Amino acid sequence: MIKRFLAYGLMLVLLSGFWHVLGRPRPIPEADLAAAKRLQSVSYAPFAKDESPLNLGPEGPTLSPRRIDADLAILARRFDGIRTYSALGMAPVARSAEKHGLKVLLGAWVSADPVATRRELAEVIAIARRHRSCVRAVVVGNEALLRREVTGAQLAAYIREVKSVLPDIPVTYADVWEFWLKHPEVAPAVDFVTIHILPYWEDDPVAIDDAVTHVKSIRQTVGAKIPDRQIVIGEAGWPSRGRMREAALPSPVNQARFVRGFVAMAEAAQWPYNLIEAFDQPWKRANEGAVGGYWGLYDTHRREKSVFAGPVSKHPDGWLRFGLSVGLVLLTLPLAGRSFGESRFQWIGFSMLAPLGAVLIVLQGEQFTVVSHHAGQLVWAALVMAQAIIAYFLLLSAAVGRALPQRLSLAATLDLLRRQGPPRPETGRWGAFISIHRLVVVGLALVAVAGLVVAPRYRSFHNCGFFLPALTYAWLWYRADRPSEVSTGLEGLVALILTTGAAVIFIQETPLNWQADAWVAICLLLAYPFWRQGRGASLRPLGAVGLGLMTAYGLLTGLRFVWLEWDRLAAPCMQDPSGLYCLSRSVLGWLMYHQAFGWLALAFSLLAVWGNRTWLCLLAMVASLGGFVFYNVDLAALAIVPAGLLLAHRRLAAAA
Repeated sequence: MIKRFLAYGLMLVLLSGFWHVLGRPRPIPEADLAAAKRLQSVSYAPFAKDESPLNLGPEGPTLSPRRIDADLAILARRFDGIRTYSALGMAPVARSAEKHGLKVLLGAWVSADPVATRRELAEVIAIARRHRSCVRAVVVGNEALLRREVTGAQLAAYIREVKSVLPDIPVTYADVWEFWLKHPEVAPAVDFVTIHILPYWEDDPVAIDDAVTHVKSIRQTVGAKIPDRQIVIGEAGWPSRGRMREAALPSPVNQARFVRGFVAMAEAAQWPYNLIEAFDQPWKRANEGAVGGYWGLYDTHRREKSVFAGPVSKHPDGWLRFGLSVGLVLLTLPLAGRSFGESRFQWIGFSMLAPLGAVLIVLQGEQFTVVSHHAGQLVWAALVMAQAIIAYFLLLSAAVGRALPQRLSLAATLDLLRRQGPPRPETGRWGAFISIHRLVVVGLALVAVAGLVVAPRYRSFHNCGFFLPALTYAWLWYRADRPSEVSTGLEGLVALILTTGAAVIFIQETPLNWQADAWVAICLLLAYPFWRQGRGASLRPLGAVGLGLMTAYGLLTGLRFVWLEWDRLAAPCMQDPSGLYCLSRSVLGWLMYHQAFGWLALAFSLLAVWGNRTWLCLLAMVASLGGFVFYNVDLAALAIVPAGLLLAHRRLAAAA
């Protein structure tokens, strides 16, 4: 009893110290921006926490003038102006800006749809005329060249058209800095050049230590290339949450460092600039991943993030996290039975593993509150959290020396699930449950690896959620609590996929990304027991299938390149989208946007699992590859794993 009391006291001390250190506000080396200092401009999207511009009618959003007025009252205390991106529905923004003395960089959204673009141009002209006193300039288009929705010549024509109607208002276009250099025909049409410099989003991401210097270098480069136009930095900022890209880490501390350092530099050099952005926009997570929703200088509740002045905390609600961690630790009390006091190693191991696991589960839960924005992601979060919690209690059971039931191999577990019969006598129901949990862990890990290999840019690393199960089954293997069946090769295949995926991720993300490095280590830890069990089993029966799938993937990739990405074919569609080829591209784009390829792959996969037929598995896998190629990666990853495991099991078992 005394040892148990001391152990849980030690756990509480460790948890308290951890969350105190993690949540403690940290001073920022860059100089604070004085409260009286008004900054030049900030991007403003007039959407509340649960609103989105992605599903709008032809007339644009219906916005609350009262909320817009409250937003701009907040921004007017700190900024001289705002920037908007679309004209539809933005009349209340212009009225409120006029009221609060804010100057507006008034945007018109230019897209591949000429009718929608015409509507935008007509509205931006009307607003600029009605509210001339507050309109600093009109921005015709935002990153339309980057999205390849118009040509440089088309864009220049739109700009000149607006300039001819609004001769007394400056007109510009805004894009990532390099696209101004790729399309030199645009600069002569504008009154000034508006460039975006976002070190986090560069093709070669820039670490926070070098971010401000990078902005300065790019600003000077563009100024030298386009010397006859004023250069305005239309977007500069840093995200407070999201996945790491190489050495570029989103965090509240790094956001404050960048903003303070950039503003000090821009003001000293007398550069016109606009920060991105005013308020966090959760809807952006749909297109940009978790990081897209956290560029705001204020959160969704309109609370300032301590970006401008003072120390900054990475976890300002650390005591809430502490309480959740303590709750998890207290749930382990039933495990600390009589066997707890038999070994000093068990006492120490349990006292360390219980708070470690609790912290990891709480951190993973916190991450999911950041990255999850629709029902599918919430289901994924629930699955990852559930398997992590189960692994937590399995690991602690092993730590106190409790013998766990014998587990089944992956092949035997698949047979058990397909037959839906009683568990094997040597495992019992508890052993069957652990075997199924192990299979679920493998499936979820393979889904995550597939997404990070095929389309990593917007995907987060769920390290905290997968470390516990990886450690659990590695520990059980070390303790010789391992399946007794001879492997048919399925374990070896899983180990090969995890190891290969880890290598690809390591190369893609570079060793600078410690989040990716941790994920690679987790994949290798998870793969190790499978590799040990699968040694000696041949994978030759899968050779023809693998070659066929590689060929199918190559053909589908070639189709995407020719049909969607070949500029020589796509460029005429910007002038006349009515041709047969252009219409087919539009249909393909519509299918991709609505995840048709992914849903088709998932339907085939469910049929394959239900029907237990090799040809259905192959069809599901080819459909999944189509989902990967045509940007329906989430559903395709969910589809390919069960179909692939079942197909491999059938082929390997038949050859055994």
